Amino acid sequence: MNPGSPSISSGSASDQRPKTRPKTAQIRTDQWSRLDELARDLHDARSVKGERITANTLIRVAIDGLVAHGGRLHGDTEEQLLASWLEFLGERKAAGGR
Repeated sequence: MNPGSPSISSGSASDQRPKTRPKTAQIRTDQWSRLDELARDLHDARSVKGERITANTLIRVAIDGLVAHGGRLHGDTEEQLLASWLEFLGERKAAGGR
C-alpha cells in the first residue's frame, strides 16, 4: 500500500471510510466561521442523507486538492501561494472544470 494513500478501516461495507489522524492548523477567526457556515450549508443541501459534511470534511477535500495539484502552487508568501491557487482554480473553471 502507498504510504500516502488513505487506508480503509475495518467494518461493514456501508461504514467504510478512510482512517484519519488529527493535524492541527492555525486558522483565522473569519476562516473558522466561514468554514463552519459552508459545512452547514452543504450538509443541509445534501440530496442524499448519509455521510455528514463537517468542517473537517471540507479541510480534507481542500488538502486532497492541494496535494493533487501542488505543482501549480508558486510563491514565497501565503498571499502569493493563495493567488497562484486561485489562478489555477480559475483556469480549471474556464476549461470546464477538468
